[in-house]
Amino acid sequence: MDNQNHVLVVDDEPTICSLMNVFLTQRGFQVRTANTGEDALVMFCESYPDIVLLDISMPGMRGIDVLRRMKAIYADCGVIMLSAYGDDETIQEAMDMGAYCYIQKPMELTELNARIEALCQKQQEKA
Repeated sequence: MDNQNHVLVVDDEPTICSLMNVFLTQRGFQVRTANTGEDALVMFCESYPDIVLLDISMPGMRGIDVLRRMKAIYADCGVIMLSAYGDDETIQEAMDMGAYCYIQKPMELTELNARIEALCQKQQEKA
């Protein structure tokens, strides 16, 4: 795995952010975490991460609104949507806006790792 890949994890559950931080750091990623959509957008504009793991259901700014703004700022960012309550319409809306994929929570870390590796491979092929 390329050590230059930066990941932004956005989830209103601090335990999810902590778990993802450990999991991804062990795989060589540089990780930042945000617990709100507003904080995520600030961090996004500071560093333009390669990959964003974005929760759909958050208080305040919804994940779908965060995705819309991120894609307007930097269309090539790879976004993986996460949610325990994702409805088909919201998932389809996210995919139509350019999300790479959707993963149901609680997620299997092996599935997450496979999706991230596939996304990294796709981004390297575009570069």
